[in-house]
Amino acid sequence: MVTASHKTHQPPTPRVLIVGNYCHDVLIQNHNVVGESLGGASSFIASVLNGMSIPCSLVAKVGHDFRYQVHHSPILVPASKTTVFHAFFDSGVHDNGNHDRVLKRVCACDAIRPTDLPDARFDFGLAVGVGGEILRQTLERMIEICDVVLVDIQALIREFDAVDGTVKLVELRETEFCSLLPRIGVLKVSSEEAVFMDVEEVKKWCCVVVTNGEDGCKVCWKDGEMSISPFLANQEDPTGAGDSFLGGFVTGLVQGLTVPDAALLGNFFGSLTVEQIGLPKFDSRLLQIVGWKNIFLYSVW
Repeated sequence: MVTASHKTHQPPTPRVLIVGNYCHDVLIQNHNVVGESLGGASSFIASVLNGMSIPCSLVAKVGHDFRYQVHHSPILVPASKTTVFHAFFDSGVHDNGNHDRVLKRVCACDAIRPTDLPDARFDFGLAVGVGGEILRQTLERMIEICDVVLVDIQALIREFDAVDGTVKLVELRETEFCSLLPRIGVLKVSSEEAVFMDVEEVKKWCCVVVTNGEDGCKVCWKDGEMSISPFLANQEDPTGAGDSFLGGFVTGLVQGLTVPDAALLGNFFGSLTVEQIGLPKFDSRLLQIVGWKNIFLYSVW
């Protein structure tokens, strides 16, 4: 007797495109170097997605001095050096529970151009440049090849002092990216960055997620907003917390969570990140041990 075999057709796993250069981060406290590590928003986000087994492609450029072992190979620019940031922290903790930080870009690799992006389609795209490497035309190309584009505002409003590279922020409406807001899905901003934009105006065009450290985050859309609960954490290094939040957020979207629930998962990964120095490590077994339901119940509790 011959029997027919029936294959179960599973829907394809959503694909994620991450765009932003790898960096070398140097942490300096009281004039002493206390840590050096792989940096850049793309590296933190990829750490989350890789740990959670979310398939993704990453476009990043590095110079001839790049020495890190990474899961996603970057584009090598032999004539350039890798982007380097110096983060200066003071030793005091202030009323907001944070350390003051002065960030300086001391070296910048080449910009990422539209032709550097893959000739493929993606379900989600993340524009997460930290050193001014994402051009307007690059973001436009991402919008064309991705169903939903999420943008970290630091890729849009950062400028760098011509003398010492100190990072400063400019008003979003003054940038060349402002007219693209109606074509992106989510704009992620920190509470400090939010003062450089009109949240009430921007949320008419796209979803705005405002992160606020230990106080969690807020999801804003055209007709309303919702506060999302935080997770307790013992902060060791705040570097990359917002990036890991975005990685957790898109992980939730890939898994089919609603935007508020995805933001809650983002808060979870942000809290894990601040408890580690440098690039954090995640493991898919983490969520198997903790459990999705326990994460949500913990937040409510």
